[in-house]
Amino acid sequence: MEARKLTKWMLLGLGTGAAAGYLFHSESGQKRRAALARAGRKLLAQAAHRGKKALLDGQHRFAGLAAQWRANISKEKPLDCVLEERIRSRIGRIVSHPRKIHVVCDDGVAILWGLVLEEELIPLIEGVQRIPGVADVEDHLEVAAPGQFPASPSNPLKDARDEIRLNWSPSKRLLVGAAGAALAVHGWKRKDPLGRALALLGSGMVVRSTMKNRLRATFALSESSPGFELEKTIRINAPVSDLFNFWADPQNYPKAFSHVSEIERLGENLYRWKLVGPAGIPVGWEGMITRTIPNTLVGWKSLPGSAIKNFGVVRVDPLYDASTRIHIRMFYRPPAGILGRFFAELLGADAEQVLDQDLKRLKYLFENQAFAAEQGETTEETELLKTATT
Repeated sequence: MEARKLTKWMLLGLGTGAAAGYLFHSESGQKRRAALARAGRKLLAQAAHRGKKALLDGQHRFAGLAAQWRANISKEKPLDCVLEERIRSRIGRIVSHPRKIHVVCDDGVAILWGLVLEEELIPLIEGVQRIPGVADVEDHLEVAAPGQFPASPSNPLKDARDEIRLNWSPSKRLLVGAAGAALAVHGWKRKDPLGRALALLGSGMVVRSTMKNRLRATFALSESSPGFELEKTIRINAPVSDLFNFWADPQNYPKAFSHVSEIERLGENLYRWKLVGPAGIPVGWEGMITRTIPNTLVGWKSLPGSAIKNFGVVRVDPLYDASTRIHIRMFYRPPAGILGRFFAELLGADAEQVLDQDLKRLKYLFENQAFAAEQGETTEETELLKTATT
């Protein structure tokens, strides 16, 4: 027993000494303490902000439940115009094309007509019937024929974000976090195997309540996972047309991006990428430009079987002072998911830092007119890229 206590005190002393040496270093100690203080203040501000959001969310939910309860027990009929707005609000949550459906209320009777998909017809009628104040529903809806509704344009970035996001409300996060903290404290006080298990479970609940993404998406071990999201914005003092021309032709990238060693064109909108990976290891894949809108955006994606799965969009937006805002949103998945990402960061190839450095270099080159001569000549290849569509 005494040996265990001695070991604990030795480890505590070593940890304290290491922390003191790190924070009170003669040359870097002041910067490190300032950075630690900034991180602490930022953490406290974020905690206060999230707590406020959770309390407001809970307040609004309770107010909504109270209003719904009053409406359910009230014998007073709502005005037809109020009932119509309630129905329209509910329709938008049930059907995929709410603008195709019309509604009129007459003394509590809801009259519906328009086009609806066959699989959405019954849920729509039942949903409207459950709205407080609706006495009856007159169904004059027509089932839409196959292909009658235009197909919604695909948005891979939105789909990927919806797949990875843990869409918990602030109040739910607060409840799960508080319950987990209470469980962890209770388990720690028990000092037995069951207590340790409860403490571990509670700690997991606390961690879970702070996560933005689903656990599966956080590890990104599956081949079907979108991977990790990157989003960056930078302002460059250059015309929007010049920057669009740069992004629309991937063969320009090695001139500005340090990690891109070569881009080889294989066909129309099809390219082979060669990058300098962690520890200088070459990495390559084939990708394509999927979409371009002149002076607006450029979209790309890697082909199936690529070493690093990636896809994204670059938007170029003109600003009031003739400068241009560059906004990049992308997903990437290295081999082995989070393990590959950790390995790359361990070797100094953090994707976020690399992107930051490359965007700063791009800003420097454009603002010092390094691309002025090249941007003055519009090649046939760039014209073809401008008209590319998905």
